[in-house]
Amino acid sequence: MFLETSIGAVIRYDPPTSVKEPEFLILKNRRGSWGFPQGHKEHGETELDTLIREVREETGIKFLDVMSFIGTIRYSYMKLNGIRSHKEVKFYFATTPTRDIVISYEHASYRWVTFLSALNILAHRQLKSILIKGHRTGLY
Repeated sequence: MFLETSIGAVIRYDPPTSVKEPEFLILKNRRGSWGFPQGHKEHGETELDTLIREVREETGIKFLDVMSFIGTIRYSYMKLNGIRSHKEVKFYFATTPTRDIVISYEHASYRWVTFLSALNILAHRQLKSILIKGHRTGLY
């Protein structure tokens, strides 16, 4: 069994003036699934180092205020080489003052969406549960 560790972010746009409904960043990968920015932890990195690096690589966001840990999801998947891998992704809540996104080659598109829209667009149950958990605990 191989365990991969990744760090992800639920990012809310934090504009200079108040908005009616907060917006969250979701990314569409090349396979067509919507999710949050996330990536593998490199040797010697802290979780926050990984979070900041991955968000910058995947979105171009340079200004990120990491607020709080939300939770962890775990799942298994089949790698291209046919080996089953087990993955753990730790998610943090963060805000950014910018809506300007430059997506990486790993992604096809992005959107800023409301909480309810994100729940409708996200395909994976565990990603929805992370979003809901942050909402229920009062993070956003």
